[in-house]
Amino acid sequence: MTVRRWAAAAAAVVALALIAVLAVHLTQQARPVADGYKGHPASPTPTTASPAVPSPGPAGPAGPTGAAPSGEPAGADPDAGADAGPGTGTAGSPAPTGVAGAHPTWDPAAGAPAGADQEPKVPNGEGTEPYRLPSAAPREPALTEVPAAGVADHELVAGFPDHVVPVPDGSEVQSSSVSPQGQRVLVGLHVLSDDDPHDLLDFYARRCEDLGWPVTRTPAPDGAPQMQCGFGPDSLTVTAPTLPTGRVDLSASGAFVVDAG
Repeated sequence: MTVRRWAAAAAAVVALALIAVLAVHLTQQARPVADGYKGHPASPTPTTASPAVPSPGPAGPAGPTGAAPSGEPAGADPDAGADAGPGTGTAGSPAPTGVAGAHPTWDPAAGAPAGADQEPKVPNGEGTEPYRLPSAAPREPALTEVPAAGVADHELVAGFPDHVVPVPDGSEVQSSSVSPQGQRVLVGLHVLSDDDPHDLLDFYARRCEDLGWPVTRTPAPDGAPQMQCGFGPDSLTVTAPTLPTGRVDLSASGAFVVDAG
């Protein structure tokens, strides 16, 4: 009885082992692949194999390259290309499409006009006027000669450059000054006016624009209306605060370099 029990136990173990091996084998079988499946992202993407390149034939009369005297590869059938369909890659037939390693032959610069790589990037021909910057007003020199130094109360000092630092109409001159320093000239003007301070600044801004000078308006540190303009070494600053009496206490100071032309 003991022998029979051992035999039955051994048969059961062998049967379980066979079942386990069969189960592992079934789980490792290839699963069906859906159409268009290109592989797992972590696996290499399948690529199309490049066409095989025929190996050169044995050296013949044409030399070590194996080329026939007529220029055809050795061993090539001269009638093979006659019956071959399109896309065979033979002489006179179009190159195969969809083959790995093939590149387009279109050159985007082929249709460009001659010298296009040397043409200016900014349009410069007919019809380009709307794209051009407006012409700047020609700059006239502020002073062409050095005036004499002087200071005057309630009037303009002799030689005062009022063509650069004009006096607004209806204003009362309180003081004026001219101070040459070599070719550099400092000019000062102080007037009282009943006009609006912004109108007075507009008066000086128009004069600066006539000279071709850019104008900026930034309030003074105390908040009073202020205008600045100039070009190169020449500059003019005009400040127009309002007094408690309601009058505008305007002061203009300029610095200019004499340009004799």
